[in-house]
Amino acid sequence: MGKINVMKHAFVPEHRPVSKEDEEEILEGMNVPKDKLPKILKSDPVLQQLEGVHGKIEEGRIIKIVRNSSTAGEANAYRLVVDR
Repeated sequence: MGKINVMKHAFVPEHRPVSKEDEEEILEGMNVPKDKLPKILKSDPVLQQLEGVHGKIEEGRIIKIVRNSSTAGEANAYRLVVDR
């Protein structure tokens, strides 16, 4: 049996790496330091799939999570990639 692409599951929202150029603007807009963002582990299956598309994702990168929202239409969340 082949590998399962978790990104195609209905309950997994869209994940995408934030460009280094956009990180500062996002953090300033949220008024939060980078190290205070919620974390996502490098070993997370979603990150493994993202690396297959975007290449190696280093610890310290920010991942944008886009969820559908019945009230806002789209809700964005951000996670900091950590090793453990």
